[in-house]
Amino acid sequence: MATMNPPGPGPGRGPGWGIVMTAREPGNLVLANVAYHLGLGAREVHVYLDDPDDPAAEMLATLPGVRLTLCDADHWQRLARRRPGGQNRRQGLNATEAYRRAGVDWLIHLDADEFLRPVPGQAEDQGDISAMLAELAAFPRGFGYVAVPPAERVMSPEMVQTGLFDGVFRRPARVPPRLHRALYGAAADFLEGGMSSHTSGKAFTPTGFDYQIRIHRPRAGETDRLPAHSMHKAHTVELLHFDGLTPLHWLVKLLRYGEHAVEAQAGMNGPHRLRQVADLLDAADIAAARALYERVQVFAPDRIARLTALGLCNTSPFDPAPVIARVLGETPDLSAKAFDAELRLLHENSPNPRLADLIARWPG
Repeated sequence: MATMNPPGPGPGRGPGWGIVMTAREPGNLVLANVAYHLGLGAREVHVYLDDPDDPAAEMLATLPGVRLTLCDADHWQRLARRRPGGQNRRQGLNATEAYRRAGVDWLIHLDADEFLRPVPGQAEDQGDISAMLAELAAFPRGFGYVAVPPAERVMSPEMVQTGLFDGVFRRPARVPPRLHRALYGAAADFLEGGMSSHTSGKAFTPTGFDYQIRIHRPRAGETDRLPAHSMHKAHTVELLHFDGLTPLHWLVKLLRYGEHAVEAQAGMNGPHRLRQVADLLDAADIAAARALYERVQVFAPDRIARLTALGLCNTSPFDPAPVIARVLGETPDLSAKAFDAELRLLHENSPNPRLADLIARWPG
């Protein structure tokens, strides 16, 4: 059964904005994401828990501003007659429902591993969204949407990950193939535009129009047109994407994609992601799986330095803990070790034998 909390605090300065996510992740990650965006200024956070028995529901339900929906059989009967098998389809249906009932001016669809951050250098501190609000307010409503560009976390072999949000952030590189290979070396075949996931980012969509919300951008509905390229690229905020909060998390994500037929995978991801999945499925052991992660998600210091000099990497650290603590009164355990422990509990009895074997044999 779906449940909904009361709306969050009343209007403040600038346009009101909110987020929507469909989540099936360790509870502390979902809680951290929700609390961070509430602390950043979101007036509404629409959370759809893909597992209706998710224990995170209890804590989320207590947070003002959270509108919580449990994706049980009744929910899917109402939206689609039955639960769609495809993740993207479920996310789109949920996001569009949230868009229809939102009481804010702008809504953005995020995943639990994506965090909005004011662009470093344009804000007095990490939580200052005044420039972002001014940019949203300046964009004429009804003429499209505001696209938030991504920055994807990457590690260095010199970094020993202890916290979930350690690392630096690579930015999309829209360059010719030969230059792409020169920039990214052995990782190039597994990246698209320098990114292991997507270069699209996510979209702030103005509410009150007949739009369908999709993963990365809205689509026109029956009454309101949305011409191609009707978007403005945001300059004041970026989307930090943690494509795998830990090495184990990244490998679990790929194996979950691998549960689908190749044709279905192609509908969810680009060719570079399909190559990642195929390479992991061919991995003979844990060492080979770890080597794939390091090839794609770990860059040598000289590569990071080169990308930084070219404006393709941002080394400013991201620490959401102070913002989260202001909302929750404390900070949940955001260590990599605790996250992996929760991840193991989620998947130790997986019907996917490859996934269950990875969980059983992963060290730690």
